Parts: sequence; structure tokens; C-alpha cells
Amino acid sequence: MQTPGRFQKSATATPPKSGGRDRGPIVLVGASARAAAESAQIAGFSPIVIDQFGDRETVASAHQWHSLDEIRVSDTTAMLDRIVGDTPIAIVGGLQGGYQWLAPSGLAPSGLAPSGLAPSGLARSGLAPSGRRFLGASPAQFTNCDDVVFLRELAARAAVRFPESRRNGGTKPGWLVKHRASSGGLGVSYCESGGPIPDGAILQQPVRGPICGASFFGLGDRALLLGVCRLLKKRIGPYPFVFAGALGPIPISIEVCNSLRRLGTAFCSAAPIFGPFNIDVAIQHDSVTLLEVNPRWSASMELVERAWSEASDEPCSMFDRPADWERRVGQSSQDPGESFCVGKTTFLKRVLFARADRTISPADFDRQTRSGRWEWKDVPRRPTQLNRHEPLATLITRLDRMSLRSAFRVIV
Repeated sequence: MQTPGRFQKSATATPPKSGGRDRGPIVLVGASARAAAESAQIAGFSPIVIDQFGDRETVASAHQWHSLDEIRVSDTTAMLDRIVGDTPIAIVGGLQGGYQWLAPSGLAPSGLAPSGLAPSGLARSGLAPSGRRFLGASPAQFTNCDDVVFLRELAARAAVRFPESRRNGGTKPGWLVKHRASSGGLGVSYCESGGPIPDGAILQQPVRGPICGASFFGLGDRALLLGVCRLLKKRIGPYPFVFAGALGPIPISIEVCNSLRRLGTAFCSAAPIFGPFNIDVAIQHDSVTLLEVNPRWSASMELVERAWSEASDEPCSMFDRPADWERRVGQSSQDPGESFCVGKTTFLKRVLFARADRTISPADFDRQTRSGRWEWKDVPRRPTQLNRHEPLATLITRLDRMSLRSAFRVIV
């Protein structure tokens, strides 16, 4: 990953890839900004990216790139106003410390997405008093999704399980402590001793089953299920659930599919949204347990997009208009008794971490891509000093080109 730098206008910024449609600028903020920027380009947007690293592919896919760290240490409101203006903001990944700094003076009640995604007659957005618009969910909706009571009621409405969770009282050894302003699994750890639940955290009983991310497209008060990916995790120090990539889309049973569709619809009924959102669940046999709702772009979505692009023989983006996704889903309708899966190809997204303190260079990755069996993303733009366990880059491949075992043997 890249050492933060200053504002950059991409020297290689490409025009929108949506068949000539220019839908104007969009501001993307979050840990998955690179993948979201590539996707937004496909949908016809000109991405203005705010993220921490400014990796090679991030800057290449951005019309402008700004350092998240520099914004946070500056007069945030004034600097954001200069960058954003009246351009809609899309939150596209977790952020350590949360999202409220995007609307520091508080929020008006949130509505629906601006006209870039919403159909005519529903072109409203979540507005901060500063006048900032949010594409999809606003920071207020993120706060709702951190509420244990909201999640418990959502699970009950969808007839799925929800683990015992609490915000107050004492901890229990073996249970999970989840800090709500964390991201990428860096705030989730097992409780080893007693004591009070830390401020800003919840205590949650562990659950069984693989952890999966379900990708949805919100249509106001209903949702389309677009695909499910198995999430990969890595233990780093006290954190056993650090995000390390995804595998998918994977096939799911019709029972699991129905449970997920109920979850997506229940969420949209409670918090109307246009655009992509993600629900993390544990799946054991045909049982679904709700873990969290992320009303935003999520890291596994680029695999779902790739599968849809191949299956529908057209470039697909989570930032496409609702009518595009309704058409695709309608054309791909499966037999009600079949398991659900998008396309025939499974993709792997693997985050590589530094195994020791070292300096990494873009040339270290360029030498390895000659075979064409995989591609590198999130590569640093210049030689960068990394500490052990910091992310190096992301490998993406199709599992019909190389085996899972071979993909996990790739080292840098």
C-alpha cells in the first residue's frame, strides 16, 4: 500500500467507459475506493477519490485523488467543501473512526439517493446542514446500522438468527468485543477476561459457519440480491478476523437465498436506499445468522460485478442505474428450485500482507504478471517502507485459470 501524499490529478485519467454516457463527478470515500472508482468509471462517472494510500490503480482510475490523512488533520469542513462542493458523496468501504467527520455539524433526516441512481420522482438525498449530498446512505444511516436493537429487529423481521449482543454490562471470556468505529476486522477480538464492555463497543456471542458477504442493490423499499462471496480472514496480533479477501460468487441453497432476500427487503423497508449495500452473515447448512449491515459498497462487490459482466456479456457496475440491474436480474431468473449463483466462474480476491518489515516497489509486482493468470491491484506507486502485517497489494484471479492452492502460493 502507498504512503499518503498530496492532491493528485490523474495523468492517466480515462473517460467514462459507459458507452459515452457522462454522468458527472462522484466523490468516493473509504477503504475500497480503488475498486469503487474502477466501477464508477464503468457506470459513466468521473471519480474524485479520498483515501489513505493513493495506490497506483487508485490514482489511475481517479479523476482526482486526495489524501484522507491530510483532510483529517486540516480544517475538515472547509477542505471538504472545496473538494466536494455539491458533488454527491458515496461511502465505499470501512473507515477507522467512522464516518461522522463527513458531516461534522450534524445531519438532517436522510432520504434517498440523488438522481444519478434514483428514478425520476425519487431524487432526494441525505443532506448535511452544509448541503452535502450522499449517494445511497448518509452517515446517519450508518449509525442506525450500528444499533444492536435495529439489527435484532431486522433479523426477526426476516426470520433469520441474530447472535446475543449487548452494549452495556460486563464482558464474557470467549465472546467477541466489536468496536463500532473500526473497519476490516481491526476492531474485533475475543474477550480473554472479565470487565466492563469498552465504550463504543458491543459484546457478541460467537457464531458457527463460514462468514459471507451478500451483495445487494437497493431499489428504495426493496432489494435485489446480486451475489454472495465467502470472506477470507487473517489473524494479526489480537485480531483474528482481519479482512484478507473474498472468494466468489459462491452457490447458495434456495433456502439461504430466500433468507437473504428477506433480509435485503427488510433492510430497505426500514431504511430506503438506492444503490449497493452489503450484509455480512454466517451460513451453516441452510441457516443464516445476521452479523452486520453495511449500507455501502463493500470489498467483495468487485467479484460480483465481474461475474455479472461475464454472465450478461456487458460491463456491469454497482453504480449502474436501477433499471439496468432490474433488467439483468429479470433476464437471468433461475428455476425457483435451483441453487442461486451468478455465472459459472468463481473469482478470488486475496490481500497479501508483509511477512516482515521491508521496502516494496511497483517493479516487484510487474515482474510477476507476465503469465496473465492473475492481476495485481492496490500496488504502491513508488518504493514504500512497510511494517510487518501491513497490506502489500491485492491479487485477483479466476479459478478457471489457476487453482486456489496456486493462488495462495504467490508471494512477493
